[in-house]
Amino acid sequence: MCEYASFVVFGGARGSWFFAGWGRWCCVCTVVLSLLFCQIQGYRRRIPNVHEPIILNTTSTNYTAIAGETAVLYCAVDNLGTKTVTWRKAIPSVPLTVGLYTYYGDPRFQTHHVIHKRQWNLHIRNVSVLDSGAYECQVSTQTRDIRRPFFLTVKEQKSSIHITGDSYVNKYDRLVLLCNASSDSYPPDELDWFMNGLKVVTDLDEGIRITNSVSLRSRTIWSELVIEHAQMHHGGTYICRTSDELVTNIKVNVLSDGRMNVKRGTFSGKFLSSPDGRRSTSSRAAGSLVLVTWVAFVLHVSKQLDEVLLLSYTGLWVLDVDSPRDIAPSSVVC
Repeated sequence: MCEYASFVVFGGARGSWFFAGWGRWCCVCTVVLSLLFCQIQGYRRRIPNVHEPIILNTTSTNYTAIAGETAVLYCAVDNLGTKTVTWRKAIPSVPLTVGLYTYYGDPRFQTHHVIHKRQWNLHIRNVSVLDSGAYECQVSTQTRDIRRPFFLTVKEQKSSIHITGDSYVNKYDRLVLLCNASSDSYPPDELDWFMNGLKVVTDLDEGIRITNSVSLRSRTIWSELVIEHAQMHHGGTYICRTSDELVTNIKVNVLSDGRMNVKRGTFSGKFLSSPDGRRSTSSRAAGSLVLVTWVAFVLHVSKQLDEVLLLSYTGLWVLDVDSPRDIAPSSVVC
């Protein structure tokens, strides 16, 4: 075949004697090059395209969040080029975001691009239990779709709030109320105090001080309300409220000075009844002493009045009023 081709091309029999050897070598080279080309093509099919996007496995695929907080699913993509990352929920298959745009009609779903980490992370604000399920980070190419599955578990938030302090306090005494709130996800941002519907703030001139402290380890926030010298208008219902709407309250009664908190059995300086309704020994003794003193005083005054009236009737001024009966009858002048 090679000889026939060279015979036709190079002028028939006259040139065949010169080009016959060259034609054979040409056919051999063509076959060798064809085989080499086929081998190279097969090798290239077995090697993935180095410019194709790759979803890295440097992030976790299982995430747990608490209801009400922001859940974040991390997806790292290399060699993205001009391609776009799409987040979708697996069941039902609904695209949530395309690139940085929210495709699904829920603004809680957003994609944040962390450039230096090559991450396209899905943020779900105010996550709820209904958001639990399987998600996919996907990159579409001309040949195939590159996916990586993720799973999100959302748990109900458990929070609590408590307030402690004295419900009864005497006027001018120190009033201290302590409020603490905790959560299994993160501590509340703030604690606010209200008294009879009005917000209470620190006022050093009035002797009111509020001190807050936070523990990230125990996920608890504390707030202490101190009134150095309680007045009558400080009595009322005190409310402690967190930034996530946890509320508790306590009613404080301010007792006027000189009274006793019967409920606690305290003594304020006057002799009053004991909590069981019986008068104390000291109270009974004091009452008896007052009564005896009063009777003695009345008798003394009555005696003095009798003596003055007697002298006024006789018309005499007697210096010794303590013994009027010692005056002789002959000295009385009519």
